[in-house]
Amino acid sequence: MVQIRPKVLTGLVTFSVAAAALGMPAQAMGLPAAGVSENEETGIILTPAAGDVITPENANAQFIAEAVRSIVGPGERGAVKEERKAVINSAPDKSSLQQEEKLKLAVAAPNVYLNIHTDASLGSEVVGKLYSNDVAKILQDNGGDWVRIKSGKIVGYVLGEYLVRGDEAQLLSELVKKNVAMADQGGDEVEVHRNKSRYGVVTTVSPGEQIDVEEDMEQETDGWIEVSTDSGRGYVRIEDISITDSYPVAESVDEQQERLENATVKDIADDAQKKADKASKVAEAAASLAEAAASILDDEDAEPTKADEKAAMTALAVAEVAQAAADHTQETADTAKEDMQKHGSETGEAVAQFALQFVGNPYVWGGSSLTHGTDCSGFTMAVYANFGIRLPHYDASQRGYGIGIDSLSDAKPGDLICFYGHVGIYIGDGMMVHASNPRDGIKVSRADYRSIAAIRRIFY
Repeated sequence: MVQIRPKVLTGLVTFSVAAAALGMPAQAMGLPAAGVSENEETGIILTPAAGDVITPENANAQFIAEAVRSIVGPGERGAVKEERKAVINSAPDKSSLQQEEKLKLAVAAPNVYLNIHTDASLGSEVVGKLYSNDVAKILQDNGGDWVRIKSGKIVGYVLGEYLVRGDEAQLLSELVKKNVAMADQGGDEVEVHRNKSRYGVVTTVSPGEQIDVEEDMEQETDGWIEVSTDSGRGYVRIEDISITDSYPVAESVDEQQERLENATVKDIADDAQKKADKASKVAEAAASLAEAAASILDDEDAEPTKADEKAAMTALAVAEVAQAAADHTQETADTAKEDMQKHGSETGEAVAQFALQFVGNPYVWGGSSLTHGTDCSGFTMAVYANFGIRLPHYDASQRGYGIGIDSLSDAKPGDLICFYGHVGIYIGDGMMVHASNPRDGIKVSRADYRSIAAIRRIFY
């Protein structure tokens, strides 16, 4: 769990009252925006739907944090001022979205997920779901309970209380985005190479297909970009692809159904943990920005401004939202893991009980018939085949399946007990069932009757 230093929290609380007196928007302080206001300096009309815009007076914490890093000591006051000015003035250019688009951003912050409805009613059809940190564009917000949004290809209505908007949404969207590489539409397939050379192809990328970029695009490159694909990591020539920003967006009902249709409990648990890991990284980054923004307020030589105070308030709000998202997604992942373990235990027990009904049947070298004769690996192969698992007919190869279990005391029914040259199925209480030899056939024995090479859990 990410923790923000007490000093940071104390500093932010200290200036919160003063910030309110300085006329900070209520939305930036976590309060509901009321009515319509006009920024006297910019002439821009601000509504509850739009939130604030980034100007030299209210630059977000990401850019303030960059200025903080330039502070090296009391003698650098002039440099700090110039750096802050340069950073704030460059803020709009650094944005990955057009400024008018950033005004309409919203980021989902539900406990589990947020349904997208066809109409502004809980009784209307659900067409998709927004998960924590998914980004949407606000299409209509009349100040009521419902907000019309578009996320990805999905358009519909969501309950506005579960959306982060305004400055917080702008900053949070920058933290959750990622760089992707895309083969140009209408072009040729792009090869992903194992190394920074034209040899050793990992996979190919079809025109229009996106793959994750695994390095900082702000750093100078040598002409190669490291990317991540379903086939593993590799490198592509930067001249062969286009780099763009990608934001997590809503999942349609059809997409969810397709994802879950053939998914195992392990697939679901793995996917939930990946989301939790990503949310945790976002929370860590948000906490770092909050600390960086607050450090300016603690540094007398930095001469903090109203913009600094507002940036710190925004960063703190984002850090709290991001941490809540990390906590919620981890809870979901933990539940999915518990379901997976429960399912694995139940299935493993079923495997053991199924295998026991063949005790007494003959051993036949090279065989795989549970009734007419099988050898040890043929026995385990045939038993697991009845549960949808395809194992090879070779004991040494079966040691590569599933996950490793440290000791026999941790074994559960259904685990493979692997020896050098032999394999059986654990049934509990230190015992296993296996196709032993031509004399004894399929029998029950102590699982540690000989030295164990490995224990593998197939259902987990």
